[in-house]
Amino acid sequence: MLTYVYIAGPYRGKASHDAGGYFEIDANINRARRAAAALARLGIPFFCPHLNSAHFEVIAPDVKPVYWLEADMIFVDLASVLWVLDGWRDSRGTRAEIARAEGNRQPVFFLAELDGLVAFWKEGS
Repeated sequence: MLTYVYIAGPYRGKASHDAGGYFEIDANINRARRAAAALARLGIPFFCPHLNSAHFEVIAPDVKPVYWLEADMIFVDLASVLWVLDGWRDSRGTRAEIARAEGNRQPVFFLAELDGLVAFWKEGS
């Protein structure tokens, strides 16, 4: 039984993972939000970590970034598939999520492979 698609992609700003990187982080969140909306329109359930922890670097600055990565790995483990957004090569967190999914033998699709992801989802439903 399929569970959901995990949307993986850069969260942090290149400059920082705090209020100083707010606008770059916000752009990454918005990119992930658009991907989530695309899946919702297709009727495919998803988990988007960007939306789960949006701007917690400002809301709860005392929570270390490693907390979020470790929590996200729980959701990676439970996902049926990863959908990876552009910019992943520059994101340590996204590369770790991909490695985790590959280690779990979960399918990994990249942004341009949405049609393949949809076919995979329909086949497994």
